[in-house]
Amino acid sequence: MLGDFVRLDPETLARLRETPLEAYHQLTTCPNASRLDLDSMWERLSALMDAAHFPINPIAAGSPYPDESTAWGAEGDSRCLTAEEVAQAALHLRQSPFDILKPHLRQVLEAKAGALVNLDPDSPRYLQPLSPEEAEQVRMSDERFRDIQLVLVDDYEALVAFFDVAARGGQCTVFWAA
Repeated sequence: MLGDFVRLDPETLARLRETPLEAYHQLTTCPNASRLDLDSMWERLSALMDAAHFPINPIAAGSPYPDESTAWGAEGDSRCLTAEEVAQAALHLRQSPFDILKPHLRQVLEAKAGALVNLDPDSPRYLQPLSPEEAEQVRMSDERFRDIQLVLVDDYEALVAFFDVAARGGQCTVFWAA
């Protein structure tokens, strides 16, 4: 599942929103829009930023794009941030190295993998939370954890740089997953 960002000037964003049924096509073919593809890591990054209590999660915050009734993406999750919101998000991203997200990483990865609930359909405790002892036995391997962390660090740095350029240029962003 991809997670795409586009940054563009406020005037272009407003113009694209005027024709909501054509907004996706216009946005994805807009020649002057810069893009960032977080691929499948968008969901993990978003969960990490939520766990770290970012004031503006650049992936999940903002308003539906182009509007509530015509938002698209995996679950109608296309979102846009105004230039002011981009500036706030960029400032926090610049001040927040990936090390701030690290303490939440294992929990986010294992929760997403379903490792914190009983996944045995024959168990009377099916889909109930695992005890700390049970959870320890199904933990993600350290090697897998490190591999994912390396990709997330690179994607987070790309996100920081993307938002820094957008903020300096007074641009807006649109995010969607599909």
